Amino acid sequence: MKIKGKTAIVSGASRGVGKAVALKLAKYGVNLALVARERDKLEEVAGQAEKLGSKVLVVVCDVTDSNQVKSAVQTVIQALGPVHILVNSAGFGVWKPFSEISDQEHQKMMQTNYWGTYNFIRAILPSMLANKQGHIVNISSGTGKFALSVTSGYSASKFAVSGLSEALYRELRFTGVKVSCLHPGSIKTEFWNEQNTPQKYLPATIRLSPKISPEKVARAVCYCLWLGFPAYTFPIFVAILAKLNALWLRLGDIIMWRWFYLALAILILLLILKRVL
Repeated sequence: MKIKGKTAIVSGASRGVGKAVALKLAKYGVNLALVARERDKLEEVAGQAEKLGSKVLVVVCDVTDSNQVKSAVQTVIQALGPVHILVNSAGFGVWKPFSEISDQEHQKMMQTNYWGTYNFIRAILPSMLANKQGHIVNISSGTGKFALSVTSGYSASKFAVSGLSEALYRELRFTGVKVSCLHPGSIKTEFWNEQNTPQKYLPATIRLSPKISPEKVARAVCYCLWLGFPAYTFPIFVAILAKLNALWLRLGDIIMWRWFYLALAILILLLILKRVL
C-alpha cells in the first residue's frame, strides 16, 4: 500500500509503541487519528506529528468500551474521511506467577489486549469492506507465539490477538482488506516496572536479552503496510525461538534454560579450538 495521504487510526498512541508508530506514519505523510485515554499526552504527540506535516485528530477513548470505540470511529470518519489504516497498539501486561495474578489484572489484559483490538476491528471493518481497501495491523507479542512461565494471562491475550489476526487474514484476503500481525520481542517501554513485571519473576533469557526500541516496531508496521506481510516476528532470535517452539515444545524449554547461552558459548568455543588445534 502507498501510505502517503492515507488516514490511519492508531490506538494506544499516547506513549510507547503507539506514539512511535504515529510519528513514523506522520513522517511518511499519513493523516492521523490518535486514540488513548489521556488527552494531555495525546496532545503532545499530536503537536509532534503536526510538525511533520500530518493532519491530526485527537480522540479520547477507552478501547475496552465498545460503544466508545464505535463513536470514536464515526468521529474520525466524519473529520478525516475514510480510514485506510488501523494500527491496534494499545496494550497492558502483568508478568507474575498465575497464582499471584489477580482476577482483575487477568481480565484487564484480556479486555485491553484482545477485546480492545476486537472492538476497533469490529467498528472499522464495515467501512473498509465497503471501500474495498484497508490495512489492519495488530501488535501482538513474541509471547503471542510462545508462552513464558510467568505470562499466563498476558500470553493468553496475545495468543488471542494472533489467532484473530490469522483468521481474519485468510477470511479477508480477497476483499481488498489486508491484515497483519506483529510479534515483537521485549520492547523498551514503561511496560517494564516492578509493579507489573517484577524482575525476580523474569526468566534469565528475558532479563539479559537486549530490548528493541519502539521505533523499530514502528518501522516494522511500515514494512507490513508497504509489503503486505501477514505476520512478522522479530528480532531474529525471537523468530527462531517461535519456530523451534512450534516445532517441538521441548526445544523452547532448552532455549529458555538459564544456562543455555553459557553452554552454547562454551560449545562454540570448543568447536573453534578443535578446528584451530
